[in-house]
Amino acid sequence: MTKHILVTGGNSGIGLALCKLLIKDHSCYVYLGSRDAGRGTAAMKSILEEVPDKANQIEVVQIDVGNDESCIAAAKSLKARGIKLYALVNNAGTGLGKGGSAEAVMNTNYMGPKRVTEALVDLIDPLEGRIVNTSSGAASGWLKNQDTATKFLFTHPDLTFDLLDKYIQENLAKNTEKVYGFSKASLCALTLVQAKTYPKLIVTSLSPGFIDTPMTKGYGAKLTPEQGCLSSLKCLFGQTVKSGYYYGSDGLRSPLTVSRDPGTPEYQGEADPVASKYNK
Repeated sequence: MTKHILVTGGNSGIGLALCKLLIKDHSCYVYLGSRDAGRGTAAMKSILEEVPDKANQIEVVQIDVGNDESCIAAAKSLKARGIKLYALVNNAGTGLGKGGSAEAVMNTNYMGPKRVTEALVDLIDPLEGRIVNTSSGAASGWLKNQDTATKFLFTHPDLTFDLLDKYIQENLAKNTEKVYGFSKASLCALTLVQAKTYPKLIVTSLSPGFIDTPMTKGYGAKLTPEQGCLSSLKCLFGQTVKSGYYYGSDGLRSPLTVSRDPGTPEYQGEADPVASKYNK
């Protein structure tokens, strides 16, 4: 049976590459989520230039993850058509100087996946459905430099949204310069909350790696967007994937305080005893 998957931020970078791979190599039906419908249509056309025989497996869904009404409207439109999703990929994100204020970055990277999930969760197959939250290696980069209490809070499986959000609101001002990593660590922590809230679904977070996309231009990223889909595909289709877990860019489970992005200077790999324990 064809798997229906919605990818937010599908008009650019890793999201665009993932949409292409899903229809090209995995025979999925893809809803390419885009804040701007025109950019979404242009992105879809670019995919179909490469795989013209897949035109009946992809469509654009206008959705602004930073706006409640937009997310609700997108969900209502899909529901009215009787659509059932196999998975939701919360890929849309901003940062690294692209997202304006710290509040705007948090609204997109942290609250965005929350509002999209809450709007669409009733459409996700309760028997085998998955939610994939695209985080970043910057999440572990931020968290591993925090105090013990913060590390405990952000990695505890019984974390509640109220506790997480309280911490974020109280500490946003002092993390303005590192808001991207802070927002992505918050998304990984939110994944723990979602895994407990939706126990019938598999909810994961991941790092795609340091990928050459419009958001990372000028920062030295060299890996292609297609290479950045490895962990996403693992979380979407892997049979051993566990709800609540965080996966590195190599598709292996990782403690959130350890970087698992091969090719970056901070990568510790399997030589690290904690990372080794996680993948036994």
